[in-house]
Amino acid sequence: MGSNNCKNCKNGNSKYNISNYKKDPIIGNLVDWEELECLIKKNDIKLLEIIGKGHRGVVFKGIFKNKIVAIKVPRINSKNTVYHEGSILKETNLFNIGPKVYEFSNNYLIMEYVEGINLKNYLSQKYMDKKEYLTIIENTLKQCLRLDFHKIDHGEIQGGKHIIINNKDKSKIKVYIIDFDKSKRGKITHNFTSAISLFFTKSHISRRTFDILNISEDERNQIINITKLYKKYVIKNVY
Repeated sequence: MGSNNCKNCKNGNSKYNISNYKKDPIIGNLVDWEELECLIKKNDIKLLEIIGKGHRGVVFKGIFKNKIVAIKVPRINSKNTVYHEGSILKETNLFNIGPKVYEFSNNYLIMEYVEGINLKNYLSQKYMDKKEYLTIIENTLKQCLRLDFHKIDHGEIQGGKHIIINNKDKSKIKVYIIDFDKSKRGKITHNFTSAISLFFTKSHISRRTFDILNISEDERNQIINITKLYKKYVIKNVY
């Protein structure tokens, strides 16, 4: 699967040495290493560490044009959705959603490295700031509404693991929606209703939300009723 152009990328610079990554017991057999080596040499990327792997891609942390970035490459044993994700993110970036995209092709996606923790891990903390959590919910719901109105369905909002929170600066909480590899463009979207289900139905995250915000059953039902009205009137009129 390696590119023929990789023949022109050969050099002995230790900056581009990826031998340690090849030996990784988890991702060693998941990546086209020839293609990756060509990528980092052509784009003068220094790999720093493995961030993780998903069902369709492997993600590295690296340095590109003096920026800390995330580099996603396709898994060799899965459907390649890297170009699709890059094109979706390029569109969502126009309305300030998702990590900023720098470059992408069929074989790689170079994007902003998002610092923070996912929603599930955030909620595992003992002490929770109620005002901060309300800000996170509000920010998430607004982003989901924008996705709905732009007719892009993320597809995995309800699980919560693709919502990343950076609260290092308490005066400016940042919420990112990441991993658009399964997203779709279309007439019917479920981002806002999925987010409502995530925060306010009967999931683990919902129960934690009720505890933190002291939400009663009546208040929960009111939220669900508003969501039903949104589905019935707003989505109907938009689409």
